[in-house]
Amino acid sequence: MMARVCGVLVLCLLMVACGYQWQGFDNPTVDSVLGDGSSTLKIDSVEQVSMYPWVPYYLRSVIRDEVNLRKLARWVDSGYADYTMSVRMPSFLIRSYVSDAEDVTLLNAATVQLEIVIAKGTTGEVVWRSGVISYSENYENMQESVAIREVLIQAVNRGLERMQQKGF
Repeated sequence: MMARVCGVLVLCLLMVACGYQWQGFDNPTVDSVLGDGSSTLKIDSVEQVSMYPWVPYYLRSVIRDEVNLRKLARWVDSGYADYTMSVRMPSFLIRSYVSDAEDVTLLNAATVQLEIVIAKGTTGEVVWRSGVISYSENYENMQESVAIREVLIQAVNRGLERMQQKGF
């Protein structure tokens, strides 16, 4: 019994030494360029290079949902916001590689590059850039649109994780 308690204590000390903090469930501390989560945020623009007209709307929806889930900011759709976000997609590629005898695609390869830019809502001064975020994945037995959605979700998650890193 004592060995288990000592083991748990050593594990906790190691986690604290590595920078891990318990954030709880009800009121997590948010460490991002947006502050403590009480600021307002809206998307200013989404530039994309894909041929799919639904992609900008989907990106907006994914970003809004993730910002709210992570409690990074209070989302506003229009009007004044403390911060504005611009999303730029410099590269996008989806390819179908393998088809069966009935010409049903069995493998889609999707690649996307995104850049997220945060600016102050009052002055337009850029306060943070994600840099280019790349994500690529192969999807088996999946429709092309589903593969595109999955790769966009992963790229957005990577961008918001960068936003939450210390020393941004």
